[in-house]
Amino acid sequence: MRLINTYCYPPLFSMVAVFLVAFSLLAPTTSRADDLLSSIVQTKTITLSYQKDVFPFSYFEDNKPQGYSIDICHRLVDLLKQELHLSTLKIKWVPVTTATQFLTIKNKSIGMGCIPTIGTVERQKIVTFSEPYFFSDTRFVSRKEDDISDINQLNGHTVMVKSGTVFVKHIQQANIQHQLSLNIDLGTDNMTAFSELESGKLPAIVSSDVLILAQMALSGHPQAFSMSDDALSPRLPIAIPMQKGNPEFTELVNHSLKQLMQSKEFSALYSKWFLQPIMPEGITLNLPLSPELQQSIASAKHYSY
Repeated sequence: MRLINTYCYPPLFSMVAVFLVAFSLLAPTTSRADDLLSSIVQTKTITLSYQKDVFPFSYFEDNKPQGYSIDICHRLVDLLKQELHLSTLKIKWVPVTTATQFLTIKNKSIGMGCIPTIGTVERQKIVTFSEPYFFSDTRFVSRKEDDISDINQLNGHTVMVKSGTVFVKHIQQANIQHQLSLNIDLGTDNMTAFSELESGKLPAIVSSDVLILAQMALSGHPQAFSMSDDALSPRLPIAIPMQKGNPEFTELVNHSLKQLMQSKEFSALYSKWFLQPIMPEGITLNLPLSPELQQSIASAKHYSY
C-alpha cells in the first residue's frame, strides 16, 4: 500500500458553508446534495453499525456498543455535528455480522460502519473507505502445546477462518503457495472459534494479528497460545466503510478523521485501547502505533487503496 499526492485537505468551514447554502436552496425534486448528508441534516440522526465479536474494536457490553472503532465513530459524530451546525445529532446503532456488513451499507440501511473493516480494491467497488485508523496483518494462532511453529506443520489439518473476511483469501493463497492440503473451515463468530481452538477441536485459527492477540488475552491464559511469527499478508488498512456516491459526506468524514488523528485526543484514545489496561477486562495488548499508521497520520494526502 502506498500514499499518493492526490489531494490536500482545505479548510473545512468553507466546504460546509457551501453545502449548507446549497442544501437550503434545494427543491424537493433536486438531487444536487448528497442523499446521505441531506438525510442527516433533515433527521438529525446518523445510522451506524457495530459487531459483537471483534474486541477491542467493536463489541457489546453494558447494553451498548463499545470499542476502539466505536470511540472513533462517537468522536466523528461530535465533529460532524459541529461542522454541520446541528443542535443535536443522534446515533441509531444497528448490529451487523461479517456476512451483512457490506449489504447494510449497499442498501443504505446504515451510513457508515464502526467495525474493523479492511479496505481493499475489490471492496471499494461496493463501499467507499475512509482514511485508515489502524493497520494489521494476517496470521494464525495455535495452542502452544501443539508445537506448531510453521505453517507447513498445518499440512493436512483443518483451520478455521471467519467467512466473508479477507483472511479466507490469504489462507487459500498460502495453501497453494506452500502446497498444503488444508481443510479450510468457515466460521461465523470469533469467540466461538477461539473456544474450539482452546478445547482442542481446532489446531489453528486464521485472523488478523490484533484480533488474535485480543482473543488470547481474553482467554485469561494467553501463554497457552502461540501466534505465528510469519504473516500471511502485509499490514493492511482498517478503515470506516461508507455508502458510495456521497462525496460531501465522505469528505466531511475524512477531514474530521484526519483532524482527530493528528490531535492529542487520538493519542489518548489509541493508548486507551492498545497500550493501557482495557477495563473492566483489565487486559493490555501492548500494541504501539505501526509505522504504516504513523505515516498515514503524518500525511496530508489521501491514502491510496
